[in-house]
Amino acid sequence: MVGKAGSLRRYRIALTAALALTLVVNPSAESASKKNLKLLWSDEFNSKKGSKPSAKNWSHEIGGGGWGNSEKQYYTDKPLNISTDGEGKLVITAKRISTATLDMVGTEPGTEAILDRCWECQFTSARIKTAKKLAFQYGRIEARMKMPQGIGTWPAFWMLGGDLLEGTPWPECGEIDIMEFRGDINDRTTSALHGPTTPPGSGLGAAFMNYTPLSDDFHTYAIEWRKNSIDFIVDGRVTGTYSSKDTGTRGWVYNQEFFLILNLAVGGTYAGEEIDPDMNQAEFKIDYIRYYSVNGVGKLTRK
Repeated sequence: MVGKAGSLRRYRIALTAALALTLVVNPSAESASKKNLKLLWSDEFNSKKGSKPSAKNWSHEIGGGGWGNSEKQYYTDKPLNISTDGEGKLVITAKRISTATLDMVGTEPGTEAILDRCWECQFTSARIKTAKKLAFQYGRIEARMKMPQGIGTWPAFWMLGGDLLEGTPWPECGEIDIMEFRGDINDRTTSALHGPTTPPGSGLGAAFMNYTPLSDDFHTYAIEWRKNSIDFIVDGRVTGTYSSKDTGTRGWVYNQEFFLILNLAVGGTYAGEEIDPDMNQAEFKIDYIRYYSVNGVGKLTRK
C-alpha cells in the first residue's frame, strides 16, 4: 500500500500528464435535501453463474483493430469474457491470447482465428452497449464496481450521444465518461466530458483518488445530469461539476438522449503502451447499474 505522501506525488504526476483534469482535494458531499430519487431502471446481474448480460438491455461489440486508441484486446461475446458470477456480479474478464512478441498463449478454441484477424491483439475481453435498446436523458446514473488488477488494464463506464447513431460524428455527438481507470495508477479514477469545444484528448474532467488500490474493494461511480449541467460523483461525493458555461452554447451537446457503454480494454493511449507481461487475466466486476429520476427529471426510452 502506498502512503499518502507517495500516493499524492504519483497523483500529481498523472494529473500533469493528463493536462485538463480538475484536482478535487476535498470533494464535497452530495446534498440530500430537496432530492427525490425514483428508480426507473436497473440491471442487478442476479442471473445464474455463466449467464450473458440481458439481451433486452445490452448488445455486444465484437472485434479488435485498436478501436482508435491502439488498444491490444479483441472483444468477444463469449461467457469466458463476460458473464455473471452467480453472486450478483457481472464480470468482464480480459484473457491473454498472445505475448508482446506475437507468440500464441493458451489453447482456447478460436484463438488462432482471432490472431489471424488481429495480429496485435494480446487479450480477449468484452464491450457491451445499450444503443438501440435503451436511451437515457437526465437524472442519476450510478454503478458499483471493482477495478481490475494489472498494468495496462483500462476499464470504462461511459456514454455516447444518441445522434451518433444517426450520423453525427464524434466528438460532436458528445461523450460522458462516468468512470475510467488505468491499471498503472491503481488508486485513481477519472471522469470527463468530450465535445466539440472541450480540450482535445483530455476533455473536461475530474479525478477521484483513494488511499488504497481500487481493485481492493467496490466503489460507486455516478453522474447527476440536468439540462446544461452534469455532476460527477464517487462514493456520494461530488468530484466535479460542469455546465454549458464551461463549453459555450455550441459545445454543450449533452441535452439529448445518450446510451451506455461498459468495457475492459488493455493497453492503448489512455492506459499506456506498457502491459504487464506476467498478467494473464484481469477481472472488472460490476455489482449493479441503476438509473433514477431526480425530483421528477429523467427519462428512459426503450427502443
